Amino acid sequence: MKYIFSMKMAVLMLFLFAVIIGGATFIENDYGTQTARALVYKAFWFEVFLGYFIAILIYNLIKYKSYKNKMPVFIFHASFIVIALGALVTRYVGYEGVMSIREGDSANVMVSDVKVLQVHATEGNLSVHLEKELFFSTMTSNSLSKSVDIGDKEVEVELLKYLPTAQEKVIASPEGKRVLELKISTGQRGEIYFFSKGDQKDFGSFYVGYEVKPATDKPTFLIKDTDKGQEVIFPFILNTLNMNDKSSAELTGGTNPFKNRMLYQFGSNAIVWKDTHEKAIVKLASSDIKTQRGQSEYLEWKVSVGEESTIVISRPFSGRVGKIEHINLGGVHIDFRVGAKLINVPFSIKLVDFELERYPGSMTPASYASEVVLIDKEENITIPYRIYMNNILDHRNYRFFQSSYDQDEKGTVLSVNHDPGTLPTYFGYLLLTIGMIWSLFIPTGRFQKLLKGARKLQSTTAGLFLVGLLALAPQNAYSASPEIDEKLLSTIQSYSLAHTQNFAKLAVQDHQGRMKPMDTVAHDVISKITGRSTLYNLAPSQFFLGMIMQPELYQSVPMIKVGHKKIAVDLGLDEKTKYAKFSDFFSKTDGSYKLFDTVTEASQKKPLEKSQYDKELIKIDERVNVAFMAYQGSLLRIYPQPNDKNNKWLAPIDAIKNYPKAQADAVKMSISAYFQMVAKGVETGDWKNADLALKGIRIYQEKYGSEVIPSQNHIDMEIKYNKFGLFSKLVPIYILLGVLLLIFAFINVIKPAFSLKWIMPTAWAILLLGFAMHIIGLAIRWYISGHAPWSNAYESIVFIAASTVFAGIILARKSPFALAGTALLAGITMGVAHMNFINPEITNLVPVLKSYWLMIHVATIISGDGFLGLGSILSLLVLILYVLRRQAEHDNIDRSIKELTNLSEMAIIIGLFLLTIGNFLGGIWANESWGRYWGWDSKETWAAVTILIYATVLHLRFLPALKSNFVYNVASTWAYFSVLMTYFGVNYYLSGLHSYAAGDPVPIPMWVYYGVAGLFVLSVVSARNRKLK
Repeated sequence: MKYIFSMKMAVLMLFLFAVIIGGATFIENDYGTQTARALVYKAFWFEVFLGYFIAILIYNLIKYKSYKNKMPVFIFHASFIVIALGALVTRYVGYEGVMSIREGDSANVMVSDVKVLQVHATEGNLSVHLEKELFFSTMTSNSLSKSVDIGDKEVEVELLKYLPTAQEKVIASPEGKRVLELKISTGQRGEIYFFSKGDQKDFGSFYVGYEVKPATDKPTFLIKDTDKGQEVIFPFILNTLNMNDKSSAELTGGTNPFKNRMLYQFGSNAIVWKDTHEKAIVKLASSDIKTQRGQSEYLEWKVSVGEESTIVISRPFSGRVGKIEHINLGGVHIDFRVGAKLINVPFSIKLVDFELERYPGSMTPASYASEVVLIDKEENITIPYRIYMNNILDHRNYRFFQSSYDQDEKGTVLSVNHDPGTLPTYFGYLLLTIGMIWSLFIPTGRFQKLLKGARKLQSTTAGLFLVGLLALAPQNAYSASPEIDEKLLSTIQSYSLAHTQNFAKLAVQDHQGRMKPMDTVAHDVISKITGRSTLYNLAPSQFFLGMIMQPELYQSVPMIKVGHKKIAVDLGLDEKTKYAKFSDFFSKTDGSYKLFDTVTEASQKKPLEKSQYDKELIKIDERVNVAFMAYQGSLLRIYPQPNDKNNKWLAPIDAIKNYPKAQADAVKMSISAYFQMVAKGVETGDWKNADLALKGIRIYQEKYGSEVIPSQNHIDMEIKYNKFGLFSKLVPIYILLGVLLLIFAFINVIKPAFSLKWIMPTAWAILLLGFAMHIIGLAIRWYISGHAPWSNAYESIVFIAASTVFAGIILARKSPFALAGTALLAGITMGVAHMNFINPEITNLVPVLKSYWLMIHVATIISGDGFLGLGSILSLLVLILYVLRRQAEHDNIDRSIKELTNLSEMAIIIGLFLLTIGNFLGGIWANESWGRYWGWDSKETWAAVTILIYATVLHLRFLPALKSNFVYNVASTWAYFSVLMTYFGVNYYLSGLHSYAAGDPVPIPMWVYYGVAGLFVLSVVSARNRKLK
């Protein structure tokens, strides 16, 4: 008993829990959500596993009696029991689904979100009902057998075959018979169906049959063979269209010829006879390993009563109520259905109006809401309510969330959640937060013991030495601009910097509807095309205005970055060419695009098949397209459309074509005047008239676009943000500081006489200065965007770096290794944020992210990752120190190892607490947004994996065999891969709500393999000197 519930088993279960749910995310990615649920999340063995895990927790809480002397530790451990109880209620009592309502209609029925087998059997006055939630796996075989007794008879249901999707395929066979191939549409996209003699299929409002007896309950499109060919018998008028010559006709109801490649239409339905297979058989096949959106699954059942049985085919769609099959066997009538279940709600919701708001000038939804009336006759309640994203209707344990809407915007789709387990779960979250925070401050707690130990070790560390102040690094270090003709260079440099700075303040609307200064557009365009922030010593706004004004001239300027020497050769250039002209991409003979075939071929390859050449081809094609849009002026969306409810702005050419005549003439006059005055300015150097013309454009903007035009403060602040580039400047500052301090720290450890008396305060001051720049940059970005700056991949990574620096400032002020590790990790993290696969663009928020929970949840969880990163980088430095240990005279190294180990564990404790609290706060956000506080999405699951992995690391000290500084530091270092997986693996390799991955995953970079191999070698080599005094 003691072994079964021992601390060893607890640590093992923590680790196994992480491995199991982490593995489930890969199962979900490759085989679909249903398979992951069938094999793991909804499996009985997983429930037993969780029960055993909770039992171990309860046993150890009782055994160690932490409630007597460590109440905070007891509270946050006991909180998991409360959360588990809430989850238990949710799993077995709660349910969820959707309710669709059209404007003016009421609804009191929801559709479940899971597939259910429903069998209702009746015999005389007796009736029985069977229900079973269905989750099928495509990794393993599926077996299901259920029975129910009615009187003295037994109704048995057995699954014979399951396919995630199923398509009928015709296979030639000598033993086959004639098969007609028809394309049938019922108001939507047509699908292919195969008919042999005797086949009849139901299409809702009509049947299609081939040599069958016509049905009597609805019309049958009946196909018959005759000596002269085929004929069709249909009681209503048919309109025909010959697919060969496009001739049309109208056929009266009755018997008519049925011809190949002739479209027969009645109402919104259409049928075409595509082909005939004379000797063939029809088989169902599936080439998919997971369910596909918009396609039905295939289930073949055997239903038996006594000796009698029949085969039933089910074709359920996700989220749709299944069709009822009526069966009579052995005197028992059976209603058989597979699909979503209809669930009655004890009150009604009436939709009065559905409202959808979009971001200015785009089709992207900014928010949507449902004006409803709650009608509860049982409680005599009739109240109006407004449901919108993050604002729910809660009544009688039913919670309604704004989920989606009908395409015509005349109906709403509400998520409905009935979950009595929410309250105990939230109470568990509260206990967790209180216990974790409290435990950091109790004198007998682990954190305070580590803090005291770290202070004691630091007090014995040798003194400190001077390092020169690091100057702010430039935003980017670039090679010289390409050499061009002096006359051409003089022309492109003739655009007045003062005027283009004025031009840069002009408001513009991007394709997503975000309002921003022209300066931002110019920076984005120049950066995308050239891969640099400046070229030919020109400000981005100077270069961008020149491209618009003189496209023919600029098309002969080398500016488009060539990322691969083979591309340069493809363009007919020297393989060493770094920048190509726009004109280099087009043939001088026929004007064709030289890279068309190679780009098309590269685009069609799967990500794993793309070579570096293919990737660079796709990038350079994008650069060419961006340059083309700049030359066309299509990026100049500077003219607001008069009286447009969506506040759409258009480029000059589009505005002149689409606006009312008066406004179109005003646009034409203002843009023509501006272009003429700019041209004059280039020629004469006098830019006064150009400034006046630019003022005329602003007057137009203020007249018709005052509702969305940014304030001058916003414009100026965003321009300063673009100019300073604080985040990119921090990369060399952090990395250089970290490298130098690390070198000095190693020298100090090996030669204690080397003093760090002035180096440490100076380094700490520089790190503090960098952190101040970091926070200022985040604050400016928050002000510009209007939302918290951690809503996308770039912002999250930047915030993680800030959290890492904050952790170092708090914990590592007196430790050179810890401070160096802080700076290095922050610099590397910021460097990753500025890699080309991370988009730094400020974007609008999707509706679900417009929540105060975004700020709380994301800030907390990302801060936790920063502390975890610091803890792991310190452990990495400890492993290096183990390698440097000698058999004699290593007291200084040993002291540093112990100090860094203490600091690492403190950082990980704080990081784990923040990550855990943040993850559960995310559950509250999810529950308030779409009615589910945990859905096993890959991002939230990997956040849980990270929590479990680091919890395992911290609990290793309870196992005597693994209680050593070395084991802890090895485990802590390797644990950081779970954080990397949460951010990069999930975002770019797994599918899910938080994921940016689509289709096939991109290849794993080679540095990952080198990093893993290097860390493995370091772990092995450092093990030789692992024993400390």
